[in-house]
Order: sequence, then C-alpha cells, then structure tokens
Amino acid sequence: MKLSDPLAQVIVVGIICFCCPGMFNALQGTGSYGLNSKDSDIGNHASTALACVFAVSSLFAGALFNIFGHRLLLIVGGLTYCLYVGSFLAYHFISSIVFVVLASCLLGIGAGWLWCAQGAVMMGYPEEGEKGKYFAIFWAIFNCGGVIGNIIPLILQWNDEDAGGASTGAYATYMIVMIIGALLSLLLLPTSKVFRKDGSNVVRVRYSNPTSELISVFKLFLDWRMLCLIPMFFTSNWVYTYQFNAVNAFNFSIRTRAMNSMFYWLAQIFASIAYGAFLDKREWSRPKRARYGLILLTVLLGGTWAGGFFFQRTFGPRNQNAIFDIETQSYIKNPADFRHIDLVRNTGDFIGPFFLYLAYGVTDAMYQGFSYWLMGALTNDTNQAARFAGFYKFVQNLGGVLAPVVQTSVLGNGPSHGYNAQNAITRGMGEFWICVALVALGVLGAIPVAFRAVQDHTIEDADDIIELGDKQEFYDKN
Repeated sequence: MKLSDPLAQVIVVGIICFCCPGMFNALQGTGSYGLNSKDSDIGNHASTALACVFAVSSLFAGALFNIFGHRLLLIVGGLTYCLYVGSFLAYHFISSIVFVVLASCLLGIGAGWLWCAQGAVMMGYPEEGEKGKYFAIFWAIFNCGGVIGNIIPLILQWNDEDAGGASTGAYATYMIVMIIGALLSLLLLPTSKVFRKDGSNVVRVRYSNPTSELISVFKLFLDWRMLCLIPMFFTSNWVYTYQFNAVNAFNFSIRTRAMNSMFYWLAQIFASIAYGAFLDKREWSRPKRARYGLILLTVLLGGTWAGGFFFQRTFGPRNQNAIFDIETQSYIKNPADFRHIDLVRNTGDFIGPFFLYLAYGVTDAMYQGFSYWLMGALTNDTNQAARFAGFYKFVQNLGGVLAPVVQTSVLGNGPSHGYNAQNAITRGMGEFWICVALVALGVLGAIPVAFRAVQDHTIEDADDIIELGDKQEFYDKN
C-alpha cells in the first residue's frame, strides 16, 4: 500500500488519534481525568471549558481546513492535548484550577481543528461502498489508544489499592505519547497527492476564499438533513459525562476504573469493525443498510440503557445526606451514597457493572459510527465533509457543555459544593433519565435522514459549486 493511497492516509490519521485523543480518552474514561473522585468538580470545570471552546472552534474549523489543509490542523491540535494533560499533572502539585481551565480552552481550539481534519479525511477519502470500512479501521486504531492508555495506570498502580487518582508516571507517559502523535502529522500528504483506485484525486481544490467558506458553513443550519441529526450529534458527547463520572469514577477503585475503561474502548474496537462491515454489506442497497443499521442500533441501545437503569438504582446522592468537608468548608456528596467496588476485593459485585460498562462502549461506537456513516453517505467531497465534521463537533460539544451542569445539579450524581449537595433529589435517577431521553431523540431524528436522504449514489447539490478565490470547486462524483 502506497502512502498516497486514501486508506494509508486514514491509517496515519488513526495512529495520530490513537496517540492524542486516544490517550485523552483513556484518562477521561477513568473518571475525573485521573483525579481523586473528591476532585470531580475540577474535572467538570475542565470539561465545561473544553466543550464550550471546542464547540465554537469546530464550527469554523471546516473553513480553516479548506484554507490551510489538514496537516497544520492536526499537528497543532495534537500538541494542545499534551498541554491539557500537563495541567492535570501540575494540579497534583500546585492545585491551580486556573491552569487547568486555560489548558482546557486551548485544547478546545486544538481539538476542534484536529477532529474536523479527521472527519474530512475519514468521510471524504473513501469511495461510496467503503464508508463503513474506513470508519471501522479508523475507529479501531483510534480506540486502541484508549485500551493501551488504560494499561498504563493499571500496571503502575495495580498494587496501590487505595489510590484515588492517576500517578505522576501515568500522566508523564500520556504526554510523551501525545507529542509523538502530533509529530506523526508530518507523514500526511496534501490532498492533491492522494489518489483513489481509479486514479482520481480525493479533492480537486487546493485553497478556498474565507468569505465563501463561512457562507458554506452557515448554510448547514438551513440543511434539513443536518437539522434532523442535531439530537444525535448533541447526545453523543452528553452521555460520556454520565458514563465516565457517575458510573465509573464514583463507584470503583482507581485500578478498577482503569480496567473498566480499557475494556470500554476495547469493546468499541470490535463493535466498530462489526458495525462497519454491517453498514457496507453489498447484498443490500445503501438505503436498506441505513434503515437496518438504525434498527439494530435502536435495539442495542434499548437493552443497554435498561441495564443502566437497574445499576443506577443502587447508587446516587441522597437528600440531606451530604457531609461537611473541612478542607473546602462546604457540604459535599457523601461517599457512602456510592458503590466502592474493587475488581479483586469485590469480584462478585464487579461482574455485572463491568458488562454494563462494556455495553456502553459497544453502543457508543455504533452511535457515533452511524453518525459518521450517515454524513459520509451525504457527500463524497472532502471539503464538504470537513464542513459536516465541523458542524457535527459543534453540536456534539454543546452537549458536552450542558451535561456537567446537570450532573452537578440537584438531579445529578455529582452535586457540587453547597446547596446542590445538601438538597440532592432522585438519587441521580434524574440525570439518568435525561440521558435516556436524549438518546431516544437522537434515534428519532435520524429516522428521516436514514429513510429518505440516503441514496444508492451520492449526488452533490449543484448549489454547492461555488467560486473559491480565482478557482472553481467541482465535486468529485465517484
């Protein structure tokens, strides 16, 4: 396979994401970004700042992609992940929430750039019959980062049963891998040097006019297909706050959190491969694959969240059960309201929640995979795919902004200091039902796109052929 092959380029992007957001996912998946569960508010503040800036950055990242190309966006974006992890390492020594929030904002900018470039390559490079295959390959490589990344704290802290957070060595290792990943962006070729099997370029334009790009971005808010997919996009990051914090961080020891997280991402690898093959099944027409794919996703989501309901009933902050924390001089959630499961000391209690967390990983891979597959089915052009990816990440991160607000409210599993901790209601079930409602809305919104918009062959809108500087963009209709 030559480096100029689209699949080779997708593999390189997958390795970059393995090193950067993959390690980020490993750290995030352990809950509270490796911090002690008592510092979960720090993780939530970081998540909120990150998601706010990430959303805005994503909206305009498509324009930057079409002007500057994907290599610059990937290398700069990758380096901001390293800075972000460094802020949590520094927090262990100087307890500076200001540094954490600042690094979160910078990562928000860089992550918007990185994920836009990734989405454009993954959706725009493959031919029509290989969209699921390319997603599966990328998602499998990317999620190996989450798997291997969780082996780091698992090995370093296996014998430290009482550890409340990740060690200095774990944070340092994450940072080294992230730097390597960012530098791997130098292996990527310009789109003009990437050729499909028939010898055609993946895209036929090298640069764009900023004004025209901004117009194209805002036109997506008038595209009924994108509007229908907003609930699915919005929900895909929302559930992470519940799964990583409420389920994993608050109920397990650090080594058990790492084990859960490792298998969460491992489940995503196998789920993405299987689901990608299902969505590319050549015996069915593409509209039929879209419909069957949505039906399969809906059934598995229903079963998984039903299991989540029964587990949520066993934990959650109780009303008037908060305790006064001398260090913060305020009321905080009572640790006694949550499970304290260790995979060695409480093996019997560990098995059920472990398989639930595994199922959360499977359905997340399918949920996000179906989102990407639908967008890929709507265009074959890398430039338009970049705009779709930016729009997707913009909406997705709006969910990431609001989810921590719910989690720290009186309805959530992680009420913050003071009033919310003292007056917690529903034992966290309110946060759970909001997640379920949003997942259901995401599925409902995808129905008209899957059943009406997906065709056997993509026909680009003639209105999208626009003047870009002194050149004209023509979509590659493979």
